[in-house]
Amino acid sequence: MERPDFTARLQAIGDADDVVAVRQAAYDALNLFGIEKVYYVAPIPGDTRVKPILTNIGLPWTWEKQYRARLYQVDPLPTLAKRRLQPFVWPDDLAGEKLSRQQERYLALAAQYGAGRGVGIACFGPDGRSGFLGAILPDDAERPDPDDMLRMHAVGQVSIQRYCKLVPAVVDVPALSNRELQVLHWMAQGKSNSVIAEILGISASSVDVYVRRIFAKLDVSDRTTAAVKALSLGLIVSNNYERIVAEAAKLQPDKQDPLKR
Repeated sequence: MERPDFTARLQAIGDADDVVAVRQAAYDALNLFGIEKVYYVAPIPGDTRVKPILTNIGLPWTWEKQYRARLYQVDPLPTLAKRRLQPFVWPDDLAGEKLSRQQERYLALAAQYGAGRGVGIACFGPDGRSGFLGAILPDDAERPDPDDMLRMHAVGQVSIQRYCKLVPAVVDVPALSNRELQVLHWMAQGKSNSVIAEILGISASSVDVYVRRIFAKLDVSDRTTAAVKALSLGLIVSNNYERIVAEAAKLQPDKQDPLKR
């Protein structure tokens, strides 16, 4: 099938001037194929004890929270993509794969959260950097034709090449705990510490501690900068970048403690 806008959208990825723009341009390109849900894992794990960075657009927060906590250890798709090199459709192309019971359970759980079928793509950048792009297919979608599979592969490759140029390998991504990522997520959504405490079922003083740890790990001193840096590193994702920054800024008037409301 012809995709007259594809070249322009691919070029937009290559021209993106920051990580948020790369992510948005890649999402816009994938929209041409009817894809509205995407997750990206980097690096492709070789050792499940190493926690990868997860980028999620469109899949439920509950899935994301569980994936960051433990599901990344049993998701077989990134490893299969790295081994196959060529894009594949799951679960259609998984016949004959020897999956563990936990991996089969993961795929069943992913289906419950709307990720039951998609195109898996391994992406490779310089210096051995790698990532996995999971483009979720709509429930009623037919299998993409070979040309579209190649186009989606191109989206993944151009994205990681641009990302690697914008974020050198020497940049260390801070290792945040699952609880810190939860607090960061809600903090960037404009929630005050007291509201975050209610959402997570923990004390407000505990949220204060987590916020201080987040600031220290991100090497920032306010909520706005924390949200911007977290977005740029892929620790949180939003299709509404401006709203994230504005909401975070509302909670830190100049004369108030930026750790609080």
